[in-house]
Amino acid sequence: TVPGTSSIAFDGTGDYLSVAASSDWVMGSGEWTVENWVYNTATTNSAVISWSQRNDATLSPLPDTMQIWGETSSGATTVTWQFRNAAGSNQTIVHQNTFAKDTWVHIAAVRSSNTVTLYLDGVASTSTYDATGEDMGLNRVAKIGTQDSDTSYALEGYMDEFRLSNTARYTSGFTPSTTEFTADSNTLLLIHSNWDGGLGADSSGNANDFTPTNLVATDQMVDSPTNNFATFNAVVKSYSDEVAYSEGNLKADSQGNWGSSVLTQSISDGKWYF
Repeated sequence: TVPGTSSIAFDGTGDYLSVAASSDWVMGSGEWTVENWVYNTATTNSAVISWSQRNDATLSPLPDTMQIWGETSSGATTVTWQFRNAAGSNQTIVHQNTFAKDTWVHIAAVRSSNTVTLYLDGVASTSTYDATGEDMGLNRVAKIGTQDSDTSYALEGYMDEFRLSNTARYTSGFTPSTTEFTADSNTLLLIHSNWDGGLGADSSGNANDFTPTNLVATDQMVDSPTNNFATFNAVVKSYSDEVAYSEGNLKADSQGNWGSSVLTQSISDGKWYF
């Protein structure tokens, strides 16, 4: 279950949110939490599903930056947190659990008492990172839904309730809240998909509004596990096997051939609207 009644749709072909440089992104040696809800619709991909400040314009990793991404194979996604330290070495946490395609999950990376832990649906990673003496974050652009300097690594699916905090929200296993986040004194950035300020608008009170790229009003989906609508089911193949799916499987293109598509929800009896 995901909070709220809507989400932001990313089609995997260059949709993302970006925000200008800010001193709010400089965490230093303090505690922090990066979290969001995500719903992956891709069978196989590699995409940043949360925060990215990773690379410069030449794709060279920058020190003191981190990113959170998922790698999907056969519909199962592995979540990874990676930090580039001041010495130029990558420090990585790979969560031991995966999550299935077409499933809402909560992801959180937390620095508490100089230990970084990655959580998936409230379950802590068995591996952690000792960040003693490490400064994290830079006063530079950040992106959500794609790697900050290479938009070919882009999320195909949905996202909601992105929050960045300057405190450790979670210090052990927990049950993710199904209530929409609210801004408090520790909230640096908060994005609700259904906030009337627009897609990517920051409701934390810090005016860190993201600029949408290739995201428009129709990418705001009034769809959640409690208010759910069908999409095309790309797993069921057409006899021509040439139907191309996009827009989070809301669009099916037979590419000039005869083809057929089925939906992710079936009809039994009663009255139905489509």
